[in-house]
Amino acid sequence: MKRLYGSIILFLYYFSATGQVVFEQLPHELQLYPRDANSQATVIISGKIDSTGYTKIGMQVVRAGILTKVISQTIEPAISSSAFSLSAIIKAEPAEYSFRVFTYKNADSTLVAERKRIVCGDVYILHGQSNALALSDFEGLYSFNFDDTYLRNATYPYGGTPAEMTWYPAKQPYASVGGFGLTLQRLILENYGIPTCVLNGAQGGTAIAALSARDPLNHANTSTFYGNLLYRAQWAGVAKQTKAIIWKQGEEDAGSGIPGYPGKFATLYNQFREDYGDARIYVAQTNILANPQDSAASLRDFQRRTKYLFKNVEAIATVGTPGYDGVHYSGLAHQRLAFEQFRQIARDIYGSTDTLQINSPDIKKTFYNTRKDSITLVFDDQMQMVWKSDTTFYNFATGAKIDYLEQKDFFYLDRQAGLVSGGSASGNRVVLGLKQPATAKALRYLPAFFFDAGSPFYDGPTLRNTRGMRAFSFDGVPIAEAIATVTTLAAKPISEKQIQLIWTASASAQVQILERADATPTNYKQIASLNGTATTYTDTNLPDMFGTYYYRLRAYSSASESVYSNVVSARPLVLGLEPSSSIVKVYPNPLASDRLLHVEADLVTFTELTIRDILGRTVKSWRGTARNILSLALDDLDTGVYVADLQTADGQLFRQKVVVR
Repeated sequence: MKRLYGSIILFLYYFSATGQVVFEQLPHELQLYPRDANSQATVIISGKIDSTGYTKIGMQVVRAGILTKVISQTIEPAISSSAFSLSAIIKAEPAEYSFRVFTYKNADSTLVAERKRIVCGDVYILHGQSNALALSDFEGLYSFNFDDTYLRNATYPYGGTPAEMTWYPAKQPYASVGGFGLTLQRLILENYGIPTCVLNGAQGGTAIAALSARDPLNHANTSTFYGNLLYRAQWAGVAKQTKAIIWKQGEEDAGSGIPGYPGKFATLYNQFREDYGDARIYVAQTNILANPQDSAASLRDFQRRTKYLFKNVEAIATVGTPGYDGVHYSGLAHQRLAFEQFRQIARDIYGSTDTLQINSPDIKKTFYNTRKDSITLVFDDQMQMVWKSDTTFYNFATGAKIDYLEQKDFFYLDRQAGLVSGGSASGNRVVLGLKQPATAKALRYLPAFFFDAGSPFYDGPTLRNTRGMRAFSFDGVPIAEAIATVTTLAAKPISEKQIQLIWTASASAQVQILERADATPTNYKQIASLNGTATTYTDTNLPDMFGTYYYRLRAYSSASESVYSNVVSARPLVLGLEPSSSIVKVYPNPLASDRLLHVEADLVTFTELTIRDILGRTVKSWRGTARNILSLALDDLDTGVYVADLQTADGQLFRQKVVVR
């Protein structure tokens, strides 16, 4: 009874003392402060003391349960309304901070406020449909074995009102961040030690028009889905400091055949920019549905292209993800999708060096060969594509094969299937063999919708890279004609250091790449990138004036390519050999096959002959009695250019270049 009575007294005293302090800024329990460029945030506690007699107000900063700093401000006791402002810096790290505020009357102190479990970190927005909610297997994957100590959510209870807004650990209220969001938070914390808050505003089975509807007079009007999410972000003080917005939506529009998706997305994009600043936006391309809507293919293609159409947007594919049931994903599939999304975020926001092949392979151009019986698909640079020929479905009870799908059957020329005979992948290219020459103008990859007797949903095969990232589906990609092959490439040596190349350029070329192989026509390397109209180039970077060089040319445009031109070869022309003097003759030059150098003089005699290499080093010499004829064997010298110095008996010096082949 005494303990209860004491508690009541303390309770009354606490709120009585608090009544003397009016806070203007005060952290919430569990609040996350967005980190700045220095990976920290400033927590400010400010307000007024409405009574006289107080001499000081102070703040204790506690990090991970340890008192780390005490901050105070002197108050004039005679003033009845004294303003104060106390601040402390907290770091973006796996540590929680607490703040205790005391008022002082001389040596007596009173605790007037305490806020616990404050963190500093990053904020992400999730919006879209049920695959953004990602509630599959939530209990099993996140209930007991998932630690959300440093992860946050800001919302109000299910069925509650905006007046009940508060901060929560990320798993509360029940599942509102979702499995995708929680996995993303865990990966960021584990890899970078940064706490995060994810605000998930997704609504299952909702079209983009409803998700983007915004009150023009009050953007944060909670009667709309968009405004409700924005209200939460603004209440939390994080809207303009959001790192990224992840948009996972499109199933309702694709499955129902609702028109006008590109314009509606553009509206949503502009609203995001206005209300959340220049946050990076990640767009997930919708998977293939069973609903028979051909327009779904063009909607997915638009989602693929958002990264080219809008500033600061990245896209990622979902097709081919194991665990897909035709609309939704298993809990493990959501975790895989979150991991793939995390790699892009880690690259863009946290400076990860793991950048190769983490994007979904994206088509850059498609073009026929000259016979029009194959089509080359060019994907992003540095992609290493994999052609998976088939997917087989079995009855797991009996082991019987019930369905067999081949990759070649899911390419459509002018929307017509059955024209591709097979395919292969090499580097960032996939080549489709055609059953006969074609005239189609556009290519689609993967069906607009899918269901058959073997499976109610599309589960492969899919094009992918060697890291398992599935390629975007695409629709209506133009198939270009092959660029005409250059057949007129010619090479002409013009000096010992220069070979000139001449050709007739192909009409549709935008860029021409010239390659050279040294000694043998096997290992070609690019030596020049030229504009599409160039018809000549002089190679001035020849490492060996006695070498043989091979050249080939290839033409490119944004839509197509040529095959390699004819191969030509040339050897440099050794110039600059001084003509034989009427006084001294040095011959043969270049040196004959027996490598015996002859020297003759008509009017003088000579006593010294020195042969030096191009670095000035003596490699052969003769000295003797004066004479006017001499033969000197140079068969032990390497191929190259040398200088012969002839010293005459009367003190003259004759110098001549000598070429040894």
